[in-house]
Amino acid sequence: MGNIVLPDIVAVGIYNAQIALKNKQISPNRKTTMFEIELPIEDGGTSYMDEDSHAISNNIVICAKPGQIRHTRLPFRCYYIHIILNEGQLFDILSAFPNYIELEESKEIKELFISICEHYQTGTSKADVMLQSQILKLIYILDQKFSASTMTYVPKPNNQKVIEQTLAYIKENLTAELSLDLLAKRASFSPIYFHKLFKASTGKTLREYIEEQRIKKAVDLLTATGKTLTQIAYECGFSSQSYFSYAFKRKMKMPPREYAKEVQLKYEK
Repeated sequence: MGNIVLPDIVAVGIYNAQIALKNKQISPNRKTTMFEIELPIEDGGTSYMDEDSHAISNNIVICAKPGQIRHTRLPFRCYYIHIILNEGQLFDILSAFPNYIELEESKEIKELFISICEHYQTGTSKADVMLQSQILKLIYILDQKFSASTMTYVPKPNNQKVIEQTLAYIKENLTAELSLDLLAKRASFSPIYFHKLFKASTGKTLREYIEEQRIKKAVDLLTATGKTLTQIAYECGFSSQSYFSYAFKRKMKMPPREYAKEVQLKYEK
């Protein structure tokens, strides 16, 4: 058996970004110094961690590790557990977790988070024992779910047509609602199964693919029309001009107008 070192529990509770970050759409970048395990309370914005990102929903668990750079596009409310571990088997398990663990069913995990919050607030010695045991249980369950999700998945050949139809629909409807639930319903699959099928077929998450297509269309409009950034943003399906500029810069490594100028300069050389 590996060396079991219990975590140092730094903080447990409920975080509401709308209260902490008034009148802001995006939280500032910050570098994590400990393990941060979070369960979103509701669907909302987008979580970004290093080069990874995921739409926020209550069927994922966010697992940030020490040293990662993260920020969030609001709204965002979650249960959170912040712990310190520097060695041992639990450290190894947590370090191996992906940034986002998708859940088929979140009820058991949610009940654990709620119970952990309640025992943390009690503060008695007996509650501390229960608190540690429930955190260990949470890590164990997440490890089981992560291990199950990493099993090799090969899409059935007849499902390829479904994905091709979905890709065509996305490209033709970039300004429409393109949520996982809606597209999964169109394909007559559960959201979890559809997401696995989509990623196995394209090599990208649904969110990554949609944003990639929106950026591609934006590039065409930037270089071939005189439309404003606001017009381009809404024509490509972005929720606002500010988020369009943010997403474009993150993908293309420069602001939209600067990119358009670079293209023109290349032509004039």
